[in-house]
Amino acid sequence: MHLDAHGLGYVFFGWGLLLAFTSVFVAPKLEKHFGTLKSMVISLLLFAATLLVMGIWTSSVTTVVISVIIAGAFLGTNNTLITTAVMEVSPVERSIASASYSFVRFIGGAIGPWLAGKLAEWFNPHIPFYFGAFAVAMGVLVAISGRQYLKIAGGSSH
Repeated sequence: MHLDAHGLGYVFFGWGLLLAFTSVFVAPKLEKHFGTLKSMVISLLLFAATLLVMGIWTSSVTTVVISVIIAGAFLGTNNTLITTAVMEVSPVERSIASASYSFVRFIGGAIGPWLAGKLAEWFNPHIPFYFGAFAVAMGVLVAISGRQYLKIAGGSSH
């Protein structure tokens, strides 16, 4: 499979559709059924697994393309769930909490592609995906370790 700029557009169109759909329709249902924290942890672990698949089969364009599209579902779900969690536990005004969360997300979005390129250059093309999977798994541990804050805030952390 060869992926030109046109094909890449389709990949991210699919990614964006899944991201939007899960943000609006899936995440609220998961949160209602399982709670914020449990839904977030499951979705983050599935995202880490998707990154791991991309790391193992980096040389398969088809696998990477399908994984990127699927990742949109997990990222959309987590965007809604993590935003909810941040708003529940924040001791500051919603506008400040939202701006702070956006700052952290956008800094990660700025550093991520650069770091991925450097990791691939320094080591090999598999390492950025492995590093990403590891970082997401560490995020899961951080979320779990802070679960008491969701309970204190009255959130549905189950």
